[in-house]
Amino acid sequence: MSRIRIRYIFGVAILILMATGGAQVRAAPSRQEIAPTYRILATREGLVGHQTANGHIIQPRDRFVALPSRTVLSPNDSSQYAVRLTYNGRSVVVPVWDIGPWNTTDDYWNVNRTYSDLPVGRPMAHAAYFDGYNSGRDESGRKIGDPNGIDIADGTFWDDLGMSRADYVLVTFLWLGADPGPGNAVAVPVETPVRSEVTPAQPTQSTQPTQPTQPIKIVEVEAGAIAVDNGGAGYSASGPHWNDAACGVGGSSSYTLSTKDPAKSTSTATWMPQLPVAGFYELKVYVPECGPAATGSARYRISHDGTTTEVALNQQANAGQWATLGTFHFGGDTRVDLGDVTDDSGRAVRFDALAWLPRTDTTPPNGTVTQIARKNNGYQITWGGTDDMSGIATYDVQVRRLPKGGWTDWKQGVADTSAWFGPDEGKHFAFRVRGRDGAGNQEPWPEGADMDTTQATPTP
Repeated sequence: MSRIRIRYIFGVAILILMATGGAQVRAAPSRQEIAPTYRILATREGLVGHQTANGHIIQPRDRFVALPSRTVLSPNDSSQYAVRLTYNGRSVVVPVWDIGPWNTTDDYWNVNRTYSDLPVGRPMAHAAYFDGYNSGRDESGRKIGDPNGIDIADGTFWDDLGMSRADYVLVTFLWLGADPGPGNAVAVPVETPVRSEVTPAQPTQSTQPTQPTQPIKIVEVEAGAIAVDNGGAGYSASGPHWNDAACGVGGSSSYTLSTKDPAKSTSTATWMPQLPVAGFYELKVYVPECGPAATGSARYRISHDGTTTEVALNQQANAGQWATLGTFHFGGDTRVDLGDVTDDSGRAVRFDALAWLPRTDTTPPNGTVTQIARKNNGYQITWGGTDDMSGIATYDVQVRRLPKGGWTDWKQGVADTSAWFGPDEGKHFAFRVRGRDGAGNQEPWPEGADMDTTQATPTP
């Protein structure tokens, strides 16, 4: 064999070795598209001294991740399968050396994933924890305690990403495409399946989100109202679990899924209007009509005049209309908060526009005697009443001797709601009450008595 031919064969061999050497570090992407990125709740793996699924002994400040599928487990000391993690401006590429958390067959990044009725990019543990999927349990029947879809070794968790607690990170699955590089990962939106059942769903056939088939309904806001729409000025939302819906005021709204467990609450929103003057306003909420079945007990926390009133609203029963939450006097601390904690689980809590409508109190209150109780040698008289807006400020109470005595004033302009009357000297008396509200509206005297001492309850 000639010296030239030997050199040629040797050179070709060197090129082959150079070409194949890189594959031992990490498999090249199968296509040139950018690898997909999903926003996943990450937890710290820890477990120093334990052995990973590929035989690696976990070291202090180690650098790798665990994903819940055996299909992407890299051989020990290789990066055949690797992910880019992005968190608060930091980014790092690390290999997949362990399996977990929770499951071993949940390839949620795969377009042909094992749990085919869940959207790509949503871990099964996440769906089990928040949506009751698979009765809230993993593939082994364990109750899901965290909705995490990736575990991160200590060195990557603490040092590379600067994390101090479980949080959502951007995970780019590099074997599915080209590496976007530091700072370029963008999360792919994850669709939320619309379920027709309220009970926790079991793994079934693929369920696709329903799309509106009717023209968008135009929702009018009452003239003179001060409205705050979701996504507009005065509205803010926090938490990771939000879904968009193509209905409501302005043609859009959002929702999150309800939970009965306050410890699982993740999402809340606040409406803060700019009211022109302090005064009485009727507060109304528009409940969108599209999307999954709505909660029967959305809890609106209304801050007004230094106090907070919680009003529960059946959103399912009021879908597609404006519903009133009541009339309140609003001053400088006006806000309304709504979260995902309700009396049911797995239903949609819908977030759209709230409207404050100026109201003038012109209706008098309704006062009455509520109880007469025998006490010593007289009676304890108790009264009260209701008012639709400004509240009762004072009461007047009159008394007359039975059977034919005339009405005389007993209490005038008092805020008290109970007083002792006596001694009775063996006689019986009748009482009537009228109220005056904060706006000055005074009710007329009732024609007859509210109660008399013949109806008194005995002394305990």
